[in-house]
Amino acid sequence: MADQQHSLISGLNQVRNERRANVDQDRINFKMWKSTGLYSTKEPLDPSVRKLARAILRQAVRDMLMHQDSASGESDDWGKDAAQWFFSDETDPGSLTWVCDILQLQPWKLRQWLSVYYQSHQQRRELMVMELFRSLRPSMN
Repeated sequence: MADQQHSLISGLNQVRNERRANVDQDRINFKMWKSTGLYSTKEPLDPSVRKLARAILRQAVRDMLMHQDSASGESDDWGKDAAQWFFSDETDPGSLTWVCDILQLQPWKLRQWLSVYYQSHQQRRELMVMELFRSLRPSMN
């Protein structure tokens, strides 16, 4: 009987040790498979991601600046949504923070640009928009 108990305990210990080894291996595998986020900053971005980020920013600028009632200067819904987007602290894909991370820009600089834009006269505003859009073009490198 003692031999059976010893054999049973030995077998249980072996099973427990095998399970621990499997759990440890699973932990190692999990660390290897762990996500680096939607877009890893460790690997070069696909050009389509940068293109998407530029398009999002261009459209937000258009919505913010071009969707105003010229008589009242009041923004329509598109402009209000764009203003909310520009001043949001969201970090999800498509947010200003995400776009800036992808394009290696500083969100506060774009917000400052908007402030200067609204304080400028019409001719200066047109130049500012052209310069901004020109700076968002993909480099030829």
